[in-house]
Amino acid sequence: MNQELKFKWHSLYGQILFDRKLKTAWKKVEVNKGSGGIDGETIDSYRNHEDDNLESLLLKLRKKEYKPSPVKRRYIPKKNGDKRPLGIPTIEDRIVQQAMVNVLEPKFESGIFHKWSCGYRPGRGAKRVMQIIMANIEQGYNYIYDADIKGFFDNIPHKNLMRVLNKYIADGTVLDMIWSWLKTGYMEEGKYHQVESGAPQGGVISPLLANVYLNELDWTLAKYKIRFVRYADDFLLFAKSGEEVKQAAEVTIKKLKELGLEISSEKTKFVNFNDDDFDFLGFTFEHWRKRKKDGKPYYIAKPKNETWKDFRQKIKCRTKKTYTYSKEKWINIVNSVIRGKVNYFLSVYEAIKENEKYGFNSQCFFKAFGNELLAIDGYIRRRLRVAMIHQNPSQRKGWLMSTKWNNEYFARIGLIPSYWYYYHKIYGFSLQSYIQRMKEKQRSKLAKRIQRLKEKGQTYYTPDRVRKMTYAQQI
Repeated sequence: MNQELKFKWHSLYGQILFDRKLKTAWKKVEVNKGSGGIDGETIDSYRNHEDDNLESLLLKLRKKEYKPSPVKRRYIPKKNGDKRPLGIPTIEDRIVQQAMVNVLEPKFESGIFHKWSCGYRPGRGAKRVMQIIMANIEQGYNYIYDADIKGFFDNIPHKNLMRVLNKYIADGTVLDMIWSWLKTGYMEEGKYHQVESGAPQGGVISPLLANVYLNELDWTLAKYKIRFVRYADDFLLFAKSGEEVKQAAEVTIKKLKELGLEISSEKTKFVNFNDDDFDFLGFTFEHWRKRKKDGKPYYIAKPKNETWKDFRQKIKCRTKKTYTYSKEKWINIVNSVIRGKVNYFLSVYEAIKENEKYGFNSQCFFKAFGNELLAIDGYIRRRLRVAMIHQNPSQRKGWLMSTKWNNEYFARIGLIPSYWYYYHKIYGFSLQSYIQRMKEKQRSKLAKRIQRLKEKGQTYYTPDRVRKMTYAQQI
C-alpha cells in the first residue's frame, strides 16, 4: 500500500539506543566489508577497539550528539564504459544506518512494499524476478516495456522523498536523521560538495529509501492492473497487446514525472516477445520459437554474453602468477567465484521449480549454455596451471602441464568444475560421472586427431612432443 497510515510509527529512535542493537548492526557492517570513509577508519581498525567504539557511539546517540560525516566519493566502471559514482560513508555512519534499517525494514515489508518489487529486499532477488517474468510471458503477456530510470539514485528529490516517509513515520528524530544523511554531501579530491538530490549508492540505507520512493510507482501500476516486476530502478511492464503496453508506459511516465524522475530513453524499449529478445538482471530471454520435432513452443533463458566476460575477469583478477599460494588456497579462491556465478545461473531453474508448485509448467529451455561452461572450465584450468608453477611461471610451462594437470587432476584436488556444478544441481549426477565423461570425450577427441594426422601420413607422438611430455612430468 502507499496510503498514509492512520496510526503512524512512533518511538523508532529509541529502538536503536541499545548496545545489542548497535552490536547487531556492526556485525552486519563487518560481514559486508568495504573500504573506510573520509575519517580513515576501516573495518579492521574499528574491530580493534570494537567495544569502546560502540560504547562511544551509543553515548552520542543517547545524547543526540551524533552527526553524519560527508561520504567519500569513488567511481566504479559501468558496462557501457561510463563510471558510476559511489558514496562511501564512515564505519560509524554505516552502523547507525544499519541499525535504522533493522528497525524500519520489517515495518515496510509488512504490507507496505508491493510483492512484485524484488530489489534489495530480504527473501527476494533474482529467483523471484525470474518467477514473475516467466509466469507472465507464459500466460500470454508478451508485450513488454523494458524500462530504466535515468540517473535514479542521483536524482531522487529530497523533499518528495521526505513527504513519502512522512506518510508512515511520525518520529521526528528519525526523520531529521534521514534528512541529515541525504544532505551530508560528499568529499572528492579533498573538496567538499553539497548535494541537492539523490541518495548516494554505497550508503546502507539508500536501497531502502529507494524502494520506499518507488513504492509510489508500484502501487500506481497496481491500481491500473498493470503487471510488472521491478528490481531497484530497472523494471518490466507486461501486457497482452501492443496498445496495452503503450498505455502502461504512459501511466509510468506520468507517475515518474510526478515523482521528479524520468525514463532513460537509451536503456528503455518496447519488446514483442514473439519476435524480440530482451535482457534483465544479467540474463537474456530469447523470444518464442517452435521445436522442429513436434512444433511445441519454447523460449530460452541464459546468461548474457557480457556475463561470461565478467566471469573470466573475476577469475583472471584472482589468479595472478605473482602470487605463490598453495594448491589448496588457489582452489578455495577460485571455487568461491565459481559457486557464486553458477548459483546465480541456477536462478532460472530454481524459479521454474518454484513456479511448478503453483501449477505453472514452464516452456523455458534453460540448459543452452553447456559449451560456455566448458569453455570457462578450460580457461580456469589454464590460469591455475600457470599460477601453481611457483618457479618462473609462464604460459609455455602452463601449456606443458596440460597433460599432467588435466581435468581429472583438478577435480581430484577439489576444483569445482562449473559445468558439473550446474548440471549436478539439476540432475544430481556425481563428480565421478563427470570425470569419466570428460575422459571419454578427451579420448575421442585425441583419437580423431591422431586419425586425421595418420590420413595425412603424419604421426602424433613426434619426438618433440614426447620430449615435451617427458619434461612436463619432471616439472
